[in-house]
Amino acid sequence: MAIISTFKGIVQEVKYLTSSVMFFSLTIPHSFTFTAGQFVTIKMTNNGQTKMKSYSILNPPSKRGALDICAKLIPGGFASEIFIKTKVNDTFELKGPFGHFILDESSLETEQWFICAGTGVVPFYSMLAQNLPLNQNTKFILLFSVRTQQDLFFHQEFLTLEKGHPNFIYMPTLTREDWPGLKGRVQTHLGTELNNKSFYICGLNELVLDTKKYLIEHNVDQKHIHIERYN
Repeated sequence: MAIISTFKGIVQEVKYLTSSVMFFSLTIPHSFTFTAGQFVTIKMTNNGQTKMKSYSILNPPSKRGALDICAKLIPGGFASEIFIKTKVNDTFELKGPFGHFILDESSLETEQWFICAGTGVVPFYSMLAQNLPLNQNTKFILLFSVRTQQDLFFHQEFLTLEKGHPNFIYMPTLTREDWPGLKGRVQTHLGTELNNKSFYICGLNELVLDTKKYLIEHNVDQKHIHIERYN
């Protein structure tokens, strides 16, 4: 694991991925290293109050000297009020890397299922970008749940990854809109033949716990279930 450090990040790019998800790219020291799936904390001050807020790292570790994150905007939210005012060349104080939500390399002979909703997809973007080219004999499946098509950020990027990597399957599913693709909650698309598979689940508490419960009820050993909760 990389050494935890405190460092400055200078904002290089700001954009909206959806009406409620923002993307930020920061320049950071080239010496910063991490493992795909980890996160950093950002020191944020709002109305005289300071908090450390956690954000998964979007880019793969091979992209040195840069750090990309995504933030879900919450009306009136502590961090959201800062992010919507953030502009290029603003500076943040960051600390990290943290977390153990990383790929278990001892299980790469099994199918790797990445299950998420909303910004829970962020650590999987990093994992896929890093590991797809390195593990061409391992099958990776991304099951990504959002409400509507407009909420499917990185949709084209994942389609491109799927086209370029025969060992990757992209499964977006919508819960609040009809479309030609998959519909409904992630559990409805997991099936019942779950042996010889590893599962990584990331998102809000309800998604993580409901999916974990489904897997355990279908006799998946808990050592093959890895979770990261955002609330």
